Amino acid sequence: MPGKPLLLKIVSIVTYLTAFVSVCLFVNTQMNKYDYFIYLYGTSTAPGSKALVKVLSRDGELVSNPVVFVNGVKQLSSLIDLRPDMKEIKVVFGTTEAAFPLKYKDVADYSFVPQKKLRPTGQEAEKAKIINVGNRKIFLLPENFRAVSEFETTVGLYCTENDKPCSDTSIFLDGSQHELNGGFMKFSTVFGKDQGVNISFESGDSGYIPIPYPGKMFKFYKTQNSLTLASLSDTRNVHIDCFNDGKWIGTDIVSVSYEGLVLPEPYTRCDTVQASLNSASPGTMFAVLTSAKTLLGKIDDPYFAPLSKALPQFSQSAQRFFVTSYNSSFFQPLSTIFSGEKLEKEFNTSRNAELSAYRIMLIISAVLGFFLFGYIMLKNIKVVEDEDGEVISNSLAKQRAIAIGALAFYALFILGLLYFLNNLA
Repeated sequence: MPGKPLLLKIVSIVTYLTAFVSVCLFVNTQMNKYDYFIYLYGTSTAPGSKALVKVLSRDGELVSNPVVFVNGVKQLSSLIDLRPDMKEIKVVFGTTEAAFPLKYKDVADYSFVPQKKLRPTGQEAEKAKIINVGNRKIFLLPENFRAVSEFETTVGLYCTENDKPCSDTSIFLDGSQHELNGGFMKFSTVFGKDQGVNISFESGDSGYIPIPYPGKMFKFYKTQNSLTLASLSDTRNVHIDCFNDGKWIGTDIVSVSYEGLVLPEPYTRCDTVQASLNSASPGTMFAVLTSAKTLLGKIDDPYFAPLSKALPQFSQSAQRFFVTSYNSSFFQPLSTIFSGEKLEKEFNTSRNAELSAYRIMLIISAVLGFFLFGYIMLKNIKVVEDEDGEVISNSLAKQRAIAIGALAFYALFILGLLYFLNNLA
């Protein structure tokens, strides 16, 4: 049958071409990794709510200053509005872009838990010891609760005796005499590495008073018309949060130096401004500036709770200073309202489905190729004799053994290829 050899060739070519294409598609899909994760932070998932977009690489590095697009429309910053028609968020940074098929429904269906305000940790509270100087208790309360000792800081000093403002009219700070008005005074200093101040009274009582909760990085400077944030070292990706009446207004991600960064004018209208390296999880490296006139929480801190008993007997100015300073001990973290891990799972599910399809194609073509290879080899086995009738080819048994060996090698090669592909990094 003259067409049979041609048909066999066509089937062989198609089979091996299919196997080759399957391998190429499999490798290409296997190497397609999910390299970037998108996270949304905020306080609500309701339509119209604000959300902060953050993109992290697989190794956990935050993408700096990305250009954000929602449904193809460029946004002014990383702060976006949650809209019911949202279908995609794309970020561009440098020559790289990453598109995320994120629909509003994905965010609305995400179960998030609003975070509670952060307070000093138990370990910090254990280190904040109340110092007695004679019969007096001395409390230091920086204008920003976490005072960074390297920056000049205004501090309120409260002196109590038997749960009342102490009666002393003056106090010595590092040898310099200052007026003590009803057990309260304010002073400005750079604490330095000692992180404290030496005090003494005319009676001869003296002691060393350390800062109760020292800060680590940031310092706010407020003037009548501006607000400046400074950092001990040049720091990128600093999160600046704005709150009014307890409601989150927005967040900017900026770079801050020791010389300081003058924040945009709208921040002067925020009653609470927070600075941290991560609005959702700041640890203890944060600073808060607030003008709230009422306490944002109970005075249950073990260091300042004893002061609260005498606080009503202090002057109004001393009470106001305490309220604004103590309020800066509260940090309100943003909640994660969408985690990029969900998109990664969807991506991996889709990729695994593709890999399974290509794997099946490869297995089918490999099995078919195995039978074609075996058929062609066995079909061409024959004994060749010369003119004298002497056998000049291998014997049938030896040729069959060679064919079986070749088929075995073929099978091992396919199994090895499948193993290699499945474990391809």
